[in-house]
Amino acid sequence: MGQKVNPNGFRYGITKPHNTTWYADKQQFASLLLEDQKIYDFLDKKVRELLIGKVQIKRDQSGHIFVYVYTAKPAAVLGTNGENIKALTLGIQKAIKNKNAKLSIEVIELKKPEINARLLAEEIAIKLENRGSFRLAQKFAIRTAMKAGAKGIKTSVSGRLNGVDMARTEGYTEGEMKLHTLRQNVDYAVTTAKTTYGILGVKVWVSLGEILTDVKEEAIEEKPVRKATRKGGDEHASTKKN
Repeated sequence: MGQKVNPNGFRYGITKPHNTTWYADKQQFASLLLEDQKIYDFLDKKVRELLIGKVQIKRDQSGHIFVYVYTAKPAAVLGTNGENIKALTLGIQKAIKNKNAKLSIEVIELKKPEINARLLAEEIAIKLENRGSFRLAQKFAIRTAMKAGAKGIKTSVSGRLNGVDMARTEGYTEGEMKLHTLRQNVDYAVTTAKTTYGILGVKVWVSLGEILTDVKEEAIEEKPVRKATRKGGDEHASTKKN
């Protein structure tokens, strides 16, 4: 009793598509998996700066890496004349320690960032780091998500709340939140707030309604705003219109 399963891992391959899609033999599997983790870790550090809500990685048979970045600020990711996206590409190549990697970053705009669990969690964490009230921060995030059309939302903040000696957990729930139902479309995210009195953990669950149709591995939801490709010293960038 009391064991909690990750809502994302619980649904991957059933009602939620995997974030990473590729095939490899036993010899390459471990190295490719480690590369993917390094890419995710690198982009995790850019979440607050670029408002990244989700990242997907796909690879083709030739070894080309496609990184799809879902963001609420596409212009910030692209930069002037694509300068920022070139810097991101170089940063990822350094992170995976492969300057000759064939890498393409495609920027996709989030239509409703107000119901993205990762962005909501980061918003709460930022307010906690600025010494805001953990209760007001959670209630504001809940109100924002419900106004944007979420079916339900649940938040939780744990740690030394308000700097007290004993750690505790407090959270709020509004609307429907059927975590035990696989067809319930739940977006879940975890982040940390580094405050002066310790680290606080922030969790956010966002219910987007029920999925009543068969779910297959979906393609990219939106057309990319921009695609940048880099191989070694050669660069190629192109813009796609929706």
